[in-house]
Amino acid sequence: MYPGTTGHPPARLPASSRVEKATSHLLQGPDWAVNLEICDTLNADRWQTKDVVKAVKKRLQNKDPKVQFFTLTLLETMMKNCGEYVHFEVVEQNILQEMVKIVQKKHDLQVKDKILILLDSWQEAFGGAGGKYPQYYWAYIELRRSGVMFPRRPVDAPIFTPPATHHTQSYGSPTYPVGSLNERMASEVETLSLGDLNNIRDASELLCDMVNALNPADRTAVKDEIITELVSQCRSNQQKLMRFVSSTRNEELLMQGLEINDRLQSILAKHDAIASGAPLAVETPRSEIPKEYPKTKPTAPPIALSEAPVEEDEDDEFAQIAKRKNKSVVSSNEASSSTGDQALVLVDPATSEASSSVASNALVPVDSSPASVARTKSRI
Repeated sequence: MYPGTTGHPPARLPASSRVEKATSHLLQGPDWAVNLEICDTLNADRWQTKDVVKAVKKRLQNKDPKVQFFTLTLLETMMKNCGEYVHFEVVEQNILQEMVKIVQKKHDLQVKDKILILLDSWQEAFGGAGGKYPQYYWAYIELRRSGVMFPRRPVDAPIFTPPATHHTQSYGSPTYPVGSLNERMASEVETLSLGDLNNIRDASELLCDMVNALNPADRTAVKDEIITELVSQCRSNQQKLMRFVSSTRNEELLMQGLEINDRLQSILAKHDAIASGAPLAVETPRSEIPKEYPKTKPTAPPIALSEAPVEEDEDDEFAQIAKRKNKSVVSSNEASSSTGDQALVLVDPATSEASSSVASNALVPVDSSPASVARTKSRI
């Protein structure tokens, strides 16, 4: 069901029979009356769009070049006059892929040139890779990459369509020239969807692949027509992204938009460097980018954490004992010959387990026995 439609579809007319009439091989030229009658019917009854487009696809697969040309003429008229529903169904029914196949396999110049002109006009009208229907652009670029040369067409001249014999303004879909599609697409820039961002990303990746395949020393390589068009499209997409990220409140789309913008900026800078002959910036592989280490050190085993400060305490305590001993020796001449007044002995670890401040194997002062003191005094 199309957007904005409710209820059940009305009774349908046999659309396929009119498509066959408009594309008959017996015609000497396009039957504009039948073509416009089909357009009027689609504008009045949008439910027939799918059936008509399917009938167009079937006629496009006909082997007769004359039938194919009349079918392309009908399709062109529908695209210009029937609006959104035809644009959607042409993509949905894979009409574009059929057109690409005909160009790649068919040698009829009239049919081939007609398809190339239509694809070129449509991809431009819909805004390229970042437009509402990027499928038109991908069909166009697929042929360009395969080496197909598109015929030149006047920029300001839309594809000719005779005026409608019936007044169709009262119907649901308005008639507008192809060039006005650019203005309609520009009004939707600030409301990019996830699909739009994916299309912009695809265009940037395509340009990245093509630029990476170039010889950096060859400044003329970037003047390739396809690369030039992709660069122009990517610059336009970058402007869309900048306006989008400055106005959106969707955090997820914002992050993706910023990521794509960084990618675009990088590949466009590389393209510009090759074009100007400047040295390329060295790109650091992601595996070599240093990671941010955590501020807290990893937890060590409990034994290692408990021993380190104890050793410092032992050293500090031993130094304090040595200082006190040196002071006592300097202040008293009597103690200069009796260094045994205070002795340092090694205490067994089992005797110090009750203390939490002094670790095992600590050095502590021990007073000499009374007998040794008495012998010292008698000797003096």
